Amino acid sequence: MNTVNISHCPYNLETDMLKTGSIFGALSSSAIEFLLKEGELIHFDADEKIFSDNDKGDSFYVVIEGEASYFKEYAAHSNLIRRVKFGEALGYVTMISLGPRQGYAVACTDALLLKIDCHVFGRLHEHYAFDFGILILNLSRDMARNITKLSDTLTQANVDVNLTS
Repeated sequence: MNTVNISHCPYNLETDMLKTGSIFGALSSSAIEFLLKEGELIHFDADEKIFSDNDKGDSFYVVIEGEASYFKEYAAHSNLIRRVKFGEALGYVTMISLGPRQGYAVACTDALLLKIDCHVFGRLHEHYAFDFGILILNLSRDMARNITKLSDTLTQANVDVNLTS
C-alpha cells in the first residue's frame, strides 16, 4: 500500500473519464477534484489487503483503476460477496451504519483506490452541497443494485429471510 501524490500520479485522473464511473457520474468537475485533493489516493498491489474484518468503518473507497473483492467469513470459510471495479465504491455501507467492517477487502489486481473518510465526506457536504446530494444518490443506486442481486441470489438458493426487526 502506497499513498499516491495527485500531481505525480501515473493513472488517468481526468474528471471527464472519472465521470464515466457510477459513483462519480453527474458530479461537477470541481467536486471530483475536491475529492481527489482531500481524499487519499492509495495504490494496492494485487492480493494486498485493503481493510480487515472489524476495522473501524470510518471511510469508503472508490476504485479508480483495477479491481478489488470483498469477502465475509463464516465457519472458517471466506465467501466472496462482491467484486468491485472502476467507479464503484467499497465500504460505504459500513461508514454510514457507524459500525465496524463486517468483512475484508483485497485488491484483485494492482489497483488505485480513492479513500474518502467521514471528514472529507462531511466537508464535501459543506462546500458542494448539490454534488453531495448527487453522490448520495449514486451511492444509493449502487446499494440498491447490490440489494437486488442479493435478493435474487437468496431467492434462487431458496432461502427464506425475514428482514423485519
